[in-house]
Amino acid sequence: MKLFKFLLGAATITVGACAVAGKMRRDKQRQEELDEFLCPDIDEPIEKEIESNESPLKHMEADIMGFKEAQEDILPVTLTYSFDSKDSAKQFQTEIAKNGLTSSYDDEDKIVDVIYHDGVNESDLKILSDTLVNACTNASAEYKGFHFNK
Repeated sequence: MKLFKFLLGAATITVGACAVAGKMRRDKQRQEELDEFLCPDIDEPIEKEIESNESPLKHMEADIMGFKEAQEDILPVTLTYSFDSKDSAKQFQTEIAKNGLTSSYDDEDKIVDVIYHDGVNESDLKILSDTLVNACTNASAEYKGFHFNK
C-alpha cells in the first residue's frame, strides 16, 4: 500500500511538473509572437530604385514632398545617403545639424542616416528639402532612399 501511495504521489508530481513546463513553453511562444507582431524586425530599409533619367536630388525632393500626402502619422522617417569619404560625410552631418536634424554615420559602409521627426506640413517639408539639397550639393552626397521607423 505504501508503494502504491508513493507511485501515485510521484506520478502526480510528474504530471504537475509537465503541465507547468508546458504552460511556460506556451507562454514564451505567445510572448515571442506578440513581440514580433508589435515590433517586427526590419533588417533592410525599404528603398525605392532611382531611375537613371531622374536626378537623385529631384527624386529626393519628390520623396520628401510626398510625405505630406500620408494619411497616417509616418514620423519619424530616415533618409539614407552615401559618401565617397568620411570627410564629406562629416561635412554633410555638420551642415544638417545647423538646421536641427539628427543623423548617424556608418563608417564601414560610408552611409549617413538622417532622422526627421518634425512635421509633415508643406512649409516644414520644403525647409527639409532645401536643407538636404544644399547639404547634398556641398558634400557630394548620393541619395539612396528612405524608410519609415515605425
